Amino acid sequence: MGLWKRNGRSGRRGERVLKSQPGWRGVNQVRRLRILMTVIAVVILISVTAGLLLVWYQLHPSLEKELFASSAPEYSEPVQSSAASSAPDLLVLVGSGRGLMEGVVPDLTEQDGVQVDKRLAAAYEEMKKAAADSGVELKITRGYVTAEQQEVLYKQKVQELVAAGYTQVRAEDTAQSLVERGGYSEYQTGLAVDFELTGGTGGAQSEWLLVNGPQYGFVLRYPENKASVTQKNAEPQHFRYVGQENAQRMRQMGFCLEEYVSYLSKQSKK
Repeated sequence: MGLWKRNGRSGRRGERVLKSQPGWRGVNQVRRLRILMTVIAVVILISVTAGLLLVWYQLHPSLEKELFASSAPEYSEPVQSSAASSAPDLLVLVGSGRGLMEGVVPDLTEQDGVQVDKRLAAAYEEMKKAAADSGVELKITRGYVTAEQQEVLYKQKVQELVAAGYTQVRAEDTAQSLVERGGYSEYQTGLAVDFELTGGTGGAQSEWLLVNGPQYGFVLRYPENKASVTQKNAEPQHFRYVGQENAQRMRQMGFCLEEYVSYLSKQSKK
């Protein structure tokens, strides 16, 4: 009799255990369902927030300007010159963020129908004759421009970019890396020129200038392998007159103008 009772109690406990297992499964399923619903809700919330931010961004151009400002070159105001006027230094840096000092005016003359600094012109005449003796014809196609002329070119580039689908703010920022604004172009120094390259990069004029240009004070201003330093894309036709000694040292050191000026600055502080 006692054995039967014990077995009876044991049977009832086993029955309760068996009945409780489906309940635990249900609880686990509810928990998983809640977790899944929470994840879905978070994803929906993120998507909605991103959509609202996108709409707000489109309606607020000022935000776009702030975002592009971090990648666009910072332009500083030209330093005021105490002198009434002076010729630009051969190593003056003008371009991304560097305006030509007020009062700096090149002493100009004409070469190939283009105005250039007289110091450049004298060296160019010698170089042009040497090139001709080697069977290479050199011709300058662009030289000195005024700040007003450069500003017109900059605005034209902005209009082209806007027509291509850029926003006004993005067009202005992008144009600054392609065409400098008035007051920020080294063409205003009279020391920068473009040469006609009939054969393009690798043509007779290009090769001759790269090899022989430094002997006469001319260096390639924006080499392809220095784009990260100059902040400008390669321009194989664009050369800068820096003087014979500087040009030859730059070639020996493998420096572009920015690197060379920085090097000289550090040397002077030692």
